[in-house]
Amino acid sequence: MMAPVDGNGVSHSTSADGGAPIAMDGTLRLPCAMSTPADIEHAVTSARLAQPEWASRSFHERYAAVELACRAMLADRAAVLALVKSEMGKHYTEGLFTEGLGPLEVLSAWRGVIAPQLSHRVHLNPIMFAHKRARWDLVPRGVIGVIAPWNFPVAGLYRSVFPALLTGNAVIVKPSEYTPRSSSWLVDHLARYLPLGAVQALTGDGSVGAQLINAGIDACVFTGSVKTGAEVRLRCAELGIFVSAEMGGKDAAIVLSDCNLPRTVAGITQWALSNAGQACAALEIAYVEDRIADDFVRRLQRAWDKLRTGPGAEDVDVQPIANEGQLKIIEAHVADALRKGAKLVTGGRRTGVGLGYLPTLLDHCTDAMDVVREETFGPVLAVVRFLGVDEATRAINASSYGLGASIWSADVARAERLAARIHVGVVDINNHAFTNAVAALPWTGTRATGLGVANSVWSLLTFCRPKTVVVDTSVGPEPFWMPFDATLRELGDALAEAQLGRVLRAWKVPLLLRKRIQTIRAFFR
Repeated sequence: MMAPVDGNGVSHSTSADGGAPIAMDGTLRLPCAMSTPADIEHAVTSARLAQPEWASRSFHERYAAVELACRAMLADRAAVLALVKSEMGKHYTEGLFTEGLGPLEVLSAWRGVIAPQLSHRVHLNPIMFAHKRARWDLVPRGVIGVIAPWNFPVAGLYRSVFPALLTGNAVIVKPSEYTPRSSSWLVDHLARYLPLGAVQALTGDGSVGAQLINAGIDACVFTGSVKTGAEVRLRCAELGIFVSAEMGGKDAAIVLSDCNLPRTVAGITQWALSNAGQACAALEIAYVEDRIADDFVRRLQRAWDKLRTGPGAEDVDVQPIANEGQLKIIEAHVADALRKGAKLVTGGRRTGVGLGYLPTLLDHCTDAMDVVREETFGPVLAVVRFLGVDEATRAINASSYGLGASIWSADVARAERLAARIHVGVVDINNHAFTNAVAALPWTGTRATGLGVANSVWSLLTFCRPKTVVVDTSVGPEPFWMPFDATLRELGDALAEAQLGRVLRAWKVPLLLRKRIQTIRAFFR
């Protein structure tokens, strides 16, 4: 029996004392109904019943239905922005761009990825495979379980729910218990336009995710912690369930002395502090060439001290932390760094309102510190100074995680050579992490990040299996069938000579083929 399955990044489902989840303003959230074992069994059964009818529709029919739902989502974006603010503290602008703006655009991109891959004609050798044609089709696996995290409760579902539905599967989403209403909002909109049971949500804590895996699904998409992800992968292997698991990251930037410093400071600010750093691809470490490190840190400090963290502003720049458990991890990492010699440049404390935490810049960090080794998942950047670029690449490759990295340099050719030496799933040059929203590009990692692939054609095996279909229009026997005789041996040698370009014997192939067919017909007359 596996442990309860969370989808909550590095934190867990309750407050520190084991009680109900705590909202971003420090109050207890209203409880969301816990799906019962009977609910889970019913969801899988109804999904199983709905899936064949949904799969029988053409790809264009499925796309049209999901498109209607996405248009409704976009029109109703104010509702989900209120939900994500209530459940995890995202203010309007941040929520608009990370949760509310993308469904139609992402869906259209998935059409471009999926439609050309659904069926492929395969060329067959006309001599060896005369009168035959073959193709492979991608067919749906059946019922897909999606165990989702809290940090992007709506947009994080686009890269699993959309391709799963478009390829003809039924989908059951288990949202994080921190953000059940936000994720269920997307599911509810889809359900209005799809067959009953084709898309559903089950809410509750990690035990619901564990029961969903055990309930007979055909594939699982998991996003969450390394520990839980390992348990999910093991249980899915035991049950023969295909699984794609993304289990966190510790993304780093390499800042070279020839970089465009103003753009680099702005870009690293964005990717370190967006979503309050609560993203698997957030920039958590900056490896900075020593000759520009003082200037880099000064510029970051000036910028970060001017950012709005609340209260008072309707649209703060850095939102509160989503839950108390995550905030405690952030505080522990910062305290550990300071004990071990890091210099606090700015931040390093709560705002004093709710779960707000100031953007925190730590200089002179080392790999002995948790902020360099472990996933912090908060608005904290650790600056590590280096003399030679080999130091930075070795450090990134030695990390437990391997999701992404970025290189900031005016010498793009040098940066591309450096990118080839970094062992992660995604490398950006002079930007970071935006490709998680690009359906055509694989989003994947190495090491503890996991073996899963989101986005791109490489992700489609999570939702589909290949099925080969061969059609033979021959009217007579095959020349290679029994009985075996000297003519067949001679034919085999002639075919080998033909492949080697030796035409003196290859010319006999057509004659031998006809002789063999005559022999087999006579044998079976």
